[in-house]
Amino acid sequence: MNRILNIVFICLFSLSGCFSSYAADTVVTPRAILVQLRSEHNRIEALARDRRHKELEEVKNDAVAVRQKMILDFSDNFTKCPVYYYMDTDINLIKNKQFDGALLNADGSPAHSIPLNNGSRDYLVVFYGQPVSQPKNTAVVTDTTKYSYESDVPFGKGLVILNVEFKQVNYLYMFGYNQRALKRSIKTKKYCYSSKHFDIEYFPFAKLFNNKLTTRFATHNSATKKNL
Repeated sequence: MNRILNIVFICLFSLSGCFSSYAADTVVTPRAILVQLRSEHNRIEALARDRRHKELEEVKNDAVAVRQKMILDFSDNFTKCPVYYYMDTDINLIKNKQFDGALLNADGSPAHSIPLNNGSRDYLVVFYGQPVSQPKNTAVVTDTTKYSYESDVPFGKGLVILNVEFKQVNYLYMFGYNQRALKRSIKTKKYCYSSKHFDIEYFPFAKLFNNKLTTRFATHNSATKKNL
């Protein structure tokens, strides 16, 4: 049964993974990937304000679990380049390229001697959430207001990929997948999490992201050599 579930998982990723074309300024191999971790800050504040203590503790636990799953997924399955993490509450620091003190290692410690500075443009930012509806080979979505949930988007949450200006350039997603099968699969269940009562979840995309980057840049580098 577990073997069947693993095959189903692989097929679902093959059928529903979407990786649209990069904008011209993101063709270079990324020097690093910055992964945004969800704090659930607004939800926690609202529950605390309403003194809904039981739900508050549940959300706090959910938030920790989701962060742990995402970090584990990237630690185990992403090898293309160094990965650093930051809390969504520090997003403005990252947008302003104030990396010192904001970027974290996988163990939660502050990241030092990172290969980025305030002039770097060769990195990507990713988060797990709702992507903007964007067909393949289209221009970069520049309207950041569209990064909120859109009811007409025909797919669910996934890994959203942003450039240094925090504009969406790509996304990976799944639709119509069996979450129970994913969570029971031996190879993937340790990276999956979904809250019992809140819209808080994570499903693994690091391996697919790594493979897509590897394939893309291998193809790009090969084509470049042929044109020299």
